[in-house]
Amino acid sequence: MSEKAEAKGLKKLKSAKLLEIMIALIVVVIVAIVLYNFLSDRNKDADASAQAPDYETELETQLSAALSEIEGAGKVTVMISFSDEGETVIAMETKTLEDGTVITAPVLVDGEVVVLEVKKPEISGVLIVAEGANDLAVRFDLISAAASVLDINQSIIKVYAGK
Repeated sequence: MSEKAEAKGLKKLKSAKLLEIMIALIVVVIVAIVLYNFLSDRNKDADASAQAPDYETELETQLSAALSEIEGAGKVTVMISFSDEGETVIAMETKTLEDGTVITAPVLVDGEVVVLEVKKPEISGVLIVAEGANDLAVRFDLISAAASVLDINQSIIKVYAGK
């Protein structure tokens, strides 16, 4: 082989290696961008959920405050158990393509999914601990008020006297 052919072959080899390195760098940059976006979205979701009290905690807090206002109840603590997490019902549209394929997809308005209804979680039990629960009238008032506010059957509410 002549020196010219060797130089040409070496030049091709170097340009091929350079191309491979460039492609590898581009892939690494793309992966880094995707991971960064994924992790930042995840952190935003975690921050949002940490900032806003969830439905269950807010309900327990509000009910505790309201029940503690009942005459003779004293300090009241409430714990609510849920049988599910609730449900968000979104609008769906069904399209039939020319080939007969049926596609069902969520309805979007301005890039956002259209929510038809947000169903609250179903309550499976309520525990009320109140200082004044030794008094039967107070106990009855606590059960009646909690059942009324939560729109549940009184049989799933338990009341106990606190310290």
